[in-house]
Amino acid sequence: MTARTVAIAGAGIGGLTAGLAFLKKGWNVRIYEQSSEIRILGASIYIWENGLRVLEALGVFDRVVADAVQVRMRERRDADGELFGIENTASSGRLYLPLRRALLTSLQQEVIACGGEIHFGVPAVGAEASGILKFADGTSTKADLVIGADGINSRVRDSLDMLEWRKPAGQYGYRIMIKRDPADTKYESRSRICEHWNRSRRLLYAPSTKDLVYIQLTSVRGDPAAGAPFDRDSWVSTFPHLKWVMDRIPYDGKGDWFETIRLKQWTKGRVTLIGDSASAQPPFLGQGGGVAMTSALSLADAVSKSDNLEDALVVWERNERAFVEWVQTVSRYYGELALMPPAVRRMFLKLFGGNRWLRERTIRCAAVRPPIGAPAKAA
Repeated sequence: MTARTVAIAGAGIGGLTAGLAFLKKGWNVRIYEQSSEIRILGASIYIWENGLRVLEALGVFDRVVADAVQVRMRERRDADGELFGIENTASSGRLYLPLRRALLTSLQQEVIACGGEIHFGVPAVGAEASGILKFADGTSTKADLVIGADGINSRVRDSLDMLEWRKPAGQYGYRIMIKRDPADTKYESRSRICEHWNRSRRLLYAPSTKDLVYIQLTSVRGDPAAGAPFDRDSWVSTFPHLKWVMDRIPYDGKGDWFETIRLKQWTKGRVTLIGDSASAQPPFLGQGGGVAMTSALSLADAVSKSDNLEDALVVWERNERAFVEWVQTVSRYYGELALMPPAVRRMFLKLFGGNRWLRERTIRCAAVRPPIGAPAKAA
């Protein structure tokens, strides 16, 4: 039998994961990326147990986490540094924060090694439900399946009128890596994730590799520090006990205003969407990449088992969409804790941190969900 073909718009996390997942199922894979090379946006990335199992299934786990450290504890602290919550993140499975470069280059290399094609400098501008992907130069390609993995501003999605709404979160995140100092090893807390809160501002400290730490500064719309450039003095005044962190933060970080999107449908004919084009969310659960990877793996599994591709897409969407939208909702609400009075927020955070049953149905629901299409874990 002739191998089926998938054409993918976008060579980000979702697009590369989907491409590799379909290659492992015997499909011909063509990926089209508008940039001239893989875009290494951001710093490091949270990958919880669900995403790690996808990487294992695709044979790239060891390469992705080679330089990353496994983080097992998470703290929450008040404005003055007082600890008010501590959580064993390992209770929800493994957690690593590898560099995005490690994730994307590992996926890219494996796609090429498995015979996939990646075409750079080819922007996709739309699609037709019959399985046609259109490009900016007026050309197009036909495939058995078209996947739009072209980001939150997806032109594939919008050409088929699949967007229901976009809602701004009203929050801005400044993300950067800082260097770890040898003296940091003296402090156990500096080997843990720590979420610092003061009024509506949040500073996330998360070890990534033995040499680097991921920092995210979050502020709400209307805050003078929201947006670029990074206002060091303002953030030091908010967290004076973290001046040692602020002094290491450079001014060339990446900043974004967060959004949530919701679609009318994920699939139309022979076209479907994954990643931020379908499930963009604020990053407060660390699951944007995770749900993109799990959706990609389950998509390849679903359509490869069926002779009727369009029926398989409908079943796949039914199995995945409600759960992913729940993850989006929880992420948005977690971010809105910034708008609560500190005492109320502290109560909620202590509740999440101290109740495993509640965590696994809200802020860790994606981490503990077994990815569809991944081998069962050994007992």
